[in-house]
Amino acid sequence: MKTDQQWGYKLRYEGTSLVLSLRHPPGTRKQESGVRGQGSELVQHSTFNIQNSTTPSSRSLLGVKILLDPGHGGLEDTGTVGPTGYPEKAAALKISNLVRDQLMQRGATVYMTREKDVDLSLKDRIDMINKVQPTLALSLHYNALPDNGDALKTQGVAAFWYNPQAHSLAVFLHNYLVKTLKRPSYGIFWNNLALTRPTVAPAVLMELGFMINPYEYEWIVNPTDQKKLARAIADGITEWLRLSQRR
Repeated sequence: MKTDQQWGYKLRYEGTSLVLSLRHPPGTRKQESGVRGQGSELVQHSTFNIQNSTTPSSRSLLGVKILLDPGHGGLEDTGTVGPTGYPEKAAALKISNLVRDQLMQRGATVYMTREKDVDLSLKDRIDMINKVQPTLALSLHYNALPDNGDALKTQGVAAFWYNPQAHSLAVFLHNYLVKTLKRPSYGIFWNNLALTRPTVAPAVLMELGFMINPYEYEWIVNPTDQKKLARAIADGITEWLRLSQRR
């Protein structure tokens, strides 16, 4: 309760008593260590090193559980569509898989709400977050054109948060991607969305760009830029965790 960054909570009834359970901060561990602490987290044996965080082989995320949620999926939920007909659901799955690989190279345990083009309800996604109880949950999307929007001028990275424990993560990831990749900013928003609502872990939804903008669309589907984006997301998560454990 004394730290600036909170890591999640659950509420439940035991008879007539309302019980509040608070998450411990995430722990990192040396590769040879298997010592577990309270709850599902690992005892912290080492701190993150930013000099090594950009090197996937550094194993800087050992002991960290991350849940990735590729937006949309299935026949009925394609999400928005790019100028060539390429659907958001495919772009979201592609970047999520690349981010997963980057995080796993750093030693993180990564859970995916979907790994194929399958229909998945919002409840299914939320239930998985609550079951896994990850260190953090990140839902990855690409944006659609807002009402009365200009397809040529509307672009940029956006982050959405709801619970206060997720605010720092949303701000940090948004700013990190904008600065590192030199991308335009669409903004950081408080919003009561299904994938920002879970309380068991900091949960953030990222809109990584606008599919309908023809210039941004070229960046979205470029394989080289996809890899740069995935690495930047993994680096941003690593750095945020390092800084958050000091608060």
